[in-house]
Amino acid sequence: MSMMTSPSLYPVDSMYALVRDAAWEVINHTQAPPALVGCSMLASMAVASQANVDVQLPTGLIRPTCLYMLVLGDSSIGKTTVDARVGAPLRARDQKRAEDCRQALVRYEADMRIWRAADRSLDTKLKEARQNNANPNQHRGELMSVALSEPRKPAPQYLLHQSITESALFEALDGDGKSIAIMSDEGELVLRGGAMDKMGMLNKAWDGESTMPRARKYLHLRPTNPRVTVSIMVQEEVFDQFWKKRGDVADGSGHLARYLVAWPASNVGFRRMMTEDHIWAHLPAFHQRISELLDEADARQASGRSRILLEFSAEAKELWLNVHNELEPQLRPGGEFFSIRKSAAKMLEITGRVAAIFHHFNRLEGKISQETLQRALDVVQWHLCEFRRVFGERHEVPLLEQDKQRVGEFLHRRYWCQGRATAPWNEVRKYNPVRDQARFERSVWELQNEGAIRIEYHARGKRLLHLNPAAFAHDHIV
Repeated sequence: MSMMTSPSLYPVDSMYALVRDAAWEVINHTQAPPALVGCSMLASMAVASQANVDVQLPTGLIRPTCLYMLVLGDSSIGKTTVDARVGAPLRARDQKRAEDCRQALVRYEADMRIWRAADRSLDTKLKEARQNNANPNQHRGELMSVALSEPRKPAPQYLLHQSITESALFEALDGDGKSIAIMSDEGELVLRGGAMDKMGMLNKAWDGESTMPRARKYLHLRPTNPRVTVSIMVQEEVFDQFWKKRGDVADGSGHLARYLVAWPASNVGFRRMMTEDHIWAHLPAFHQRISELLDEADARQASGRSRILLEFSAEAKELWLNVHNELEPQLRPGGEFFSIRKSAAKMLEITGRVAAIFHHFNRLEGKISQETLQRALDVVQWHLCEFRRVFGERHEVPLLEQDKQRVGEFLHRRYWCQGRATAPWNEVRKYNPVRDQARFERSVWELQNEGAIRIEYHARGKRLLHLNPAAFAHDHIV
């Protein structure tokens, strides 16, 4: 594995066939960016696996298999469509839990009527005892029995949560080994929810703390060994607002470093309408495996069985060591990943989690193999490079340089790679990732000043951007 490359195409083919074939099917049918689909599938697999397996890293540390995902992108990239399609079994599970709770509420109301009748009967006995100057202590046993037998009102134990407050998070995790997911295709609900005001608490959940730290008002709740996956899909403008307000805390606390990040370009303007009906030949198998693992998790929770601990083979440990020794120097000042060293330092741990998820989800036997670890490395390396592209720039690169790079990459992907050496100004203005018009125009003028493009003016204000082959015949525009 080379740490010096920066892959541009999401490594869907690095996933095993069960996931890979379903992912390409979703990509082709929805025409959504591969990175968006890949992230959605990773999050769904993590939610389905985290209650069933933990992983022992080659370092000896035991870690959960939950993941934190962050996908940036405007509303046109298909977040809602992909999330609904890929995560359908997760939502179906919550619907079933809600229905089970409704049925339990019917039984609860019946039990409460019986209990109230017993309580009223006991009240009558106590009144009679007082009227007859009898000792009421003779009914103490009955009082204790009735008090202890009061039915407990059932509440649905939802798997998925969006705008979750700190108190709701503790209630959802109350007990031993509870597994939930904070997932939203409208990430504003999560970023502005109360849980994001307690990033240290989410850090503890990601680390797999056996006992969650609690404020005094939550001392009646005892969440132990919880498992939490977070998947946030959010628009750039919303995330920028969050970053301005809470970015220093997210970065400084190490919370941001725990995320697999993606910022896929929108396909809007390049999608083709298909007339034939979509045939889902592979996604149902992916959904079936999700449902199987959720069933396994429910059975494990009900029986009190502990999670399976997955380990790495000797060959996988050797690969791990080689990658560590190659990565570590890149965290030094001047190194490739120095600007995002907090995230890069967590790369191998996250890779271990992804490898365990791949192993368990694909029904592999024995220890985690070198092949599975390499597949996980391919995926996590892509996200690490994406993290550097998004947040390394926020740390070190001026805004104009960021905008110029993003417009250049958009022109490269959407025009040059499609065999088109010219691009209509208005079309680029409408679909490029730099939404602010003044910033967009400054980046275009700068690209022209550097010779990467040439602006051609036509009548009625029409403009074309001509792409310079000397600049665009490479993977990256500089």
